[in-house]
Amino acid sequence: MNYLDIVIIAIGLSMDAFAITIANSINFKGSLNKFQELSMPVAFSLFQGLMPLIGFFIGSLFFNYVAPYAKYFTSAIFFILTIKIIYDTIKERLNKAPEKEKTAKFSLVLILIQALATSIDAFIVGFTLNNATMHFLIAILIISAITFILVYIALLIGKKLGSILGKYTNYVSIIIMLFLAVKNLF
Repeated sequence: MNYLDIVIIAIGLSMDAFAITIANSINFKGSLNKFQELSMPVAFSLFQGLMPLIGFFIGSLFFNYVAPYAKYFTSAIFFILTIKIIYDTIKERLNKAPEKEKTAKFSLVLILIQALATSIDAFIVGFTLNNATMHFLIAILIISAITFILVYIALLIGKKLGSILGKYTNYVSIIIMLFLAVKNLF
């Protein structure tokens, strides 16, 4: 693998984090503080860097055992997150909860679970980094940097879409998460 291969892989790996960040930005529109906003690109880029590093070191020891089930594990996490958004949406509609209550739902735990779910494929990519023509740490830094940049762009897009979509933001989040859950099955 050369630099171009790593950049293309990094863009592909960061697309789930990109989509989730848009969903988060839409779902929690207007209620995220700067720290919460910045936690998304930081967490996603850290996990996108750590998982290939772990995958690189574990490498061929467990590849044959982990690889066949990674997509099911990832998909299950996205389905659980979708169910949580549906539950929160129904609860909010039944209680006629004000918009400001959404801040309480966004948490570091949520973002870490999302970061883990989006980085499982990066773990598998780590197995292949010993075939790279560059040092594996440089490849990991490229993956992390590209993820950070793309997720930050997604944050800006999601904030704008949240303003445009108004009361339909939860439904868009549900559709995005459900799409990611189904996509990871194939």
